[in-house]
Amino acid sequence: MDTITKKTRTRLSPEKRRQQLLDYSLEVFARRGIGRAGHADIAEMANVSVATVFNYFPTREALVEQVLVEVENEFSALLEECLGDKNRTLHERLTRISHNLIDNVLEQQDWIKVWFEWSTSVRDEVWPQFVETNRNNLHKVRDAFSQAIDNGEITTEQTADDLAKLLHGICYVLYIQANLLPDQTALHQQAETYLEALALTR
Repeated sequence: MDTITKKTRTRLSPEKRRQQLLDYSLEVFARRGIGRAGHADIAEMANVSVATVFNYFPTREALVEQVLVEVENEFSALLEECLGDKNRTLHERLTRISHNLIDNVLEQQDWIKVWFEWSTSVRDEVWPQFVETNRNNLHKVRDAFSQAIDNGEITTEQTADDLAKLLHGICYVLYIQANLLPDQTALHQQAETYLEALALTR
């Protein structure tokens, strides 16, 4: 398995230490998986005692929850950045989502690895948190489709809810393809084909 590289130990304030441990946690979770990463792995990477990690995250449940909150914040920020400008066309905003997703995968961003694992982990200990936190994200995408349908930007027989779910599925395909074929140009072209497959008339 992956070898954990120890970081240089530095003296930090409690707030900065907590954030540092969260950052390291994200890296460990991306490498080892949500179900396997633990306090000892993080302590080894941060070059601190296991007790120090427990001081900030008293239980494994607390650790997992906080890491997933960090992941959700990253994903929500991506969506907000891509969908927030309502002066852009729907196609432009969806293209930004697909390109950002692809680029984050190619850059080996830890948070996106954890997000995709989390989104398919239907285990009781993590699934309810995903369903709850992802609800707002799906609403944002659905609202973007609704707006485009209402203003005549697109013509479709699909509901906005169905289109949002289809886009969700496309994101999974792009994630897998980006890991199989790390060619940005080819992946961006592939994303365009998938978006057109949503049968959007622009």
